[in-house]
Amino acid sequence: MRTALEKHPALKQAEAAVEAAEAEVKQARASYFPQLSFSAIGKVGLSGATGALGLPGFPASPFFRNTAYSANWYQMVFDFGRAKHFVASRRAVAESARLRKKAEEQRIVLNVKRAYFSVLEAQELRTVADLTIKERRLTLEREQAYAQSGLGSEFAVSLARANLAEAEGALIQADGAVKTSFAALRAAMGVEGDLTYDLQTPPIEVVSPQPLEDLTQAALKNRPDELALEKRIQGASEALGRARADRLPEVRGFEAGGQGRFNGTTVKEEQRHGVGALGLIFPVFTGGRLQAERQEAQAVLDGALAVRDELRQQIRLEVTQAYYQLLDLAERLNVADQQRQAAQQALALAQARYQVQLSSFLDLLTAEGALTRAQTNYTRTQFDYERVKAQLEFASGQTAQP
Repeated sequence: MRTALEKHPALKQAEAAVEAAEAEVKQARASYFPQLSFSAIGKVGLSGATGALGLPGFPASPFFRNTAYSANWYQMVFDFGRAKHFVASRRAVAESARLRKKAEEQRIVLNVKRAYFSVLEAQELRTVADLTIKERRLTLEREQAYAQSGLGSEFAVSLARANLAEAEGALIQADGAVKTSFAALRAAMGVEGDLTYDLQTPPIEVVSPQPLEDLTQAALKNRPDELALEKRIQGASEALGRARADRLPEVRGFEAGGQGRFNGTTVKEEQRHGVGALGLIFPVFTGGRLQAERQEAQAVLDGALAVRDELRQQIRLEVTQAYYQLLDLAERLNVADQQRQAAQQALALAQARYQVQLSSFLDLLTAEGALTRAQTNYTRTQFDYERVKAQLEFASGQTAQP
């Protein structure tokens, strides 16, 4: 889990998204502060012809021959909440990105857990297959000895050989499952190469989960993807507020201080080194742009609200499914354990009865097959239970720490 949280590419992508969102907050906050620039010009000719340069301050003075420079200061004075809504929107988006990163961390941890238990399951099934081969090889050798001494038949030898071949095929399949499950674990951890690991098997503990409704309410309260969506809704609401404020006036301030060539002009000496102004901008007609922006912001907010409703339904479904699967597997695990113990006793009894000729060789083979199936079923049920337990922890918003 620690390795995955350090190296997984999806988490690095989420971290980059957080950094980008935080940078957007800084950009939005900049509108509160003065903006400073420097401009200069040297020209001969009609001043209007230099308008394409977009130089503010003294370089924009309307004189035929001019050299000028100035430091320019801009300040938003009052905008009816445009900047406030914009900053709040960007902050909500940044917080949403941080929560999405946390949700990604929990999803990565879940995937590591599931892959980890899948490797353990595959290794345990390989152990079962290996023990089965050893048991059935002994059975084949015993039947071959019986046949050579006239106490057995070639038919029994053939059955024992077929039984051994079946176990060998199961071992090959189990070896392949171990390799593929290790590949899935490496992918879940975000590492490359062909590394394998000596995994420790945790104790399989059957737990009593909290009531379903408590788990559901905890999920709706604690799931980071749900919280991220709430922040997204908050950001969309602030964006709508900004779109509405765009219909209102805006007051801006401008000052410039510098030097220009004013010889032979009517500009007074005290007016040659600075300028200050307040400007009022009032949108009168924008061709429907402002209305369309409000409609877009409202649609985005409505869409986010609908996504929240859908996510809440999905969370309820995930918690409910994992909850009942866990209860089901707890009961099945107990039954599988009883079945395994009964199969072991049945095989021991079948072997003893066969040795004293009280049962047939088919009875012995049947008991061997029943034990293999019982051991396989018990192993799979064990790790199914652990995977579903991890799924319920994730679905209910329980944070797993490495």
